Amino acid sequence: MKRLIYTILTLMLALPVFAEDIEITFDKLPEKAQKVVLKAFPDKKIKKVEIERRASLTQYELKLSDGIKMQFAKDGTFTECECTKGAVPDMLIPSKIRSFVAKEFPGRIVTRIEHDSKLYEISLDNGVELCFNSSFRLIDIDRAVEI
Repeated sequence: MKRLIYTILTLMLALPVFAEDIEITFDKLPEKAQKVVLKAFPDKKIKKVEIERRASLTQYELKLSDGIKMQFAKDGTFTECECTKGAVPDMLIPSKIRSFVAKEFPGRIVTRIEHDSKLYEISLDNGVELCFNSSFRLIDIDRAVEI
């Protein structure tokens, strides 16, 4: 029994060692990801592209000029975009979410979007964070508290 516990603990500690981040060139990204980057940010310079490998996860991370960060799943599906200077391009935001933000938060811009198969998380330039389900229904609002 002690041997089994020791083996499990050793594996748990060793798994993070198998994580690696490898810098790659833009042309090594999946074609699907390349198309999204070139369409959403045609004038931005690509500073860094990495493939991140973890025990059960492979994803791509890009850093562009003007503090823009993007992430893509292994197959090239867009999963996250953060813009520190300006708005996330409309093409990366589902139309129902864009309409909701325009109606409920007029004059505000989306500075970050992150999504997976179940949720969309949106950050606005005033610190408000919105969470939508896969049907684009609002399920949570986190309003920044100013002191």
